[in-house]
Amino acid sequence: MAGIGFELRRMLRKDTLLGLVQAYAYASVIGSGPWVLSIVGILLIGIFSASVVIPGSLVTQFQTSVTYLVACSLIYTGLVQLAFTRFISDRLFEKRKDMVLPNLHGLLVLVLLGACLLGTAALFIALPGLGLVYRLLMLAGFTLMCGVWVLTVLLSGMKRYKAIVLLFGVSYGLIVVSALLMRPWGLEGLLGGFVLGNYVLLVGMWLLVVREFNPSGPIIAFDFARRAMLYPTLMAIGLLYNLGVWIDKFMFWYFPSTSDAIIGSLRASIIYDLPVFLAYLSIIPGMAVFLVRIETDFVEFYDKFYDAVRGGGSLEYIETMRDEMVYSIQ
Repeated sequence: MAGIGFELRRMLRKDTLLGLVQAYAYASVIGSGPWVLSIVGILLIGIFSASVVIPGSLVTQFQTSVTYLVACSLIYTGLVQLAFTRFISDRLFEKRKDMVLPNLHGLLVLVLLGACLLGTAALFIALPGLGLVYRLLMLAGFTLMCGVWVLTVLLSGMKRYKAIVLLFGVSYGLIVVSALLMRPWGLEGLLGGFVLGNYVLLVGMWLLVVREFNPSGPIIAFDFARRAMLYPTLMAIGLLYNLGVWIDKFMFWYFPSTSDAIIGSLRASIIYDLPVFLAYLSIIPGMAVFLVRIETDFVEFYDKFYDAVRGGGSLEYIETMRDEMVYSIQ
């Protein structure tokens, strides 16, 4: 956590109102940047396309399609997000950086292959009878987003918050521009811009990881799949967490009295989706406070506690640092 922590401490050290505002604004962007940029990008595409794409219902179909891509890709990759982060953390602690990139490639192969199979099945179950181009773009979007979430979790574990926000900003800026340029092609044009932007995002994240962990040795490995390194509890937590985030939306989407059919078997709830979006925006200040406190207070005492335990500090000092960690979290 050192990178962002040092930046926040530098801003807070000014001991001015401006420095305080800068620190919390910085933490807001870092803490909630990716998903906020995603939602804002989709909303901008809808706003700018409403007067050009005819009929206007195509914009609603695009936004609903993308929402399902985000939800399903997050739930699916939830199985591996926390477990793989733990695997990478252990390897870095062992000073075995050479294992990171090959195992990332191995995980991406399994995740993307599974996404292709699940996505192909969903095309015939949820989107029967729709155009071939639309269904292929949905499959490509789902597969790409699965890869994006895997790399996002890895980069988050490496505390590359700035890089993540920058990549999401550039990619979703490209999505908005390309979707607007291709909006005369209707729903397929809007979705094509979304797929293009996520392809650029995936490639950019992968290049960032390659730069961090210079390729050496095997190109692909599956060490993370060994029985002793699967961490089934973390796999269950990751899956249930993302399912819990989205399950209420699916309940409103598929309860006839609170939803409308949008495209194929995909439904949306006008009376629920907007309030939930506003509720998510309202938690940004809380996320900023949490990040600032964790990075500036907890990490400082954690580092001292960790160094004391491994370096032979006195029991009194170790207990003091432990208490300070607890107080900062409370």
